[in-house]
Amino acid sequence: MVGMTIGLLGLLVIAQVLSVSQDSNRTTSSGGTAQQNGALALLAIERDIRQAGYGMNVSQNLGCQVTGVDNATGRNVRFLFTPAVITQGQDTAPDVIQLTYSNASMVTSPSALMKDSAATSTNTVYTVTNRFGFNVNDVVVVAAPGLDCDLAQITATPANPYQNDIHVAATSRYRGIQVFSSGAQVYNVGRSPVSNRYSIVDGGLQVFSELTGDVDLVADGIVDLQADYGLNLDGDTENTVDEYRMSPDLDGNGVISWDEWEKVIAIRVGLVSRSSKKEASAVTTEPLTWAGGTFGNVSNLEDWQQYRYRVFETTVVIRNILWKPPS
Repeated sequence: MVGMTIGLLGLLVIAQVLSVSQDSNRTTSSGGTAQQNGALALLAIERDIRQAGYGMNVSQNLGCQVTGVDNATGRNVRFLFTPAVITQGQDTAPDVIQLTYSNASMVTSPSALMKDSAATSTNTVYTVTNRFGFNVNDVVVVAAPGLDCDLAQITATPANPYQNDIHVAATSRYRGIQVFSSGAQVYNVGRSPVSNRYSIVDGGLQVFSELTGDVDLVADGIVDLQADYGLNLDGDTENTVDEYRMSPDLDGNGVISWDEWEKVIAIRVGLVSRSSKKEASAVTTEPLTWAGGTFGNVSNLEDWQQYRYRVFETTVVIRNILWKPPS
């Protein structure tokens, strides 16, 4: 009887040790997953920020509203022709970051219209000063000061290289609806331009492609995303960030002009990755912070103190704005 009692006590001790060990392993494993998810999420955003603004070489067209229709799906396509747009979340909600760039391999500077564009019910013709680099299936953005930009896709070009007409048939995937006057700028943004919108959806970082309508989960367990604009207020040639703000609307009139967009030379990003394991008691007692302030959305989550978190943050220069020709 004594031996049985001692044996049962030994089994109890072993079970407790195994339970504690397994719990520790789960905590370590879930913490490692949170670390990995956060790193992957930040890498995806950082990579697109580094590419943002490629092909946007005329400052006066920054910030124009690009509009078009995706004839493949019937979906309206809308995005701002500027490298990075941050939509601040209401109250403590996560922010949304949209990053846009061309993938043209031959031409990054726009070509001007030699005469007014000609549009019919079946075809639109843009006659440009230089057709070099414009090919069938390339996507173009047509811009003029004071107007929305049009999104279109080239369906035909003349066989004669000395003819500068670019044709966009009504059957093309993207087709704009405006008529542009001589002097408007036609940007070749390549066959697969990018306008990716990053947001927090159902506890994960999601990316939505404004051009294709595709939605992908970048990383699970991302519960907050915050971002600020880095502004070169004095326009010095050293291109240093003078101040971080939630909006580049410097005069506060509710409209961001092209010269205000031009001052955005960096994006500061912070995000929070949460462990999947809910602890038995509170393990996080203080609100999470980063260089831009507090991650307010975290403390709104149910039982938020019973989870472990990892904070990731970085500042990325929008190099294509720094490298473009002077305005």
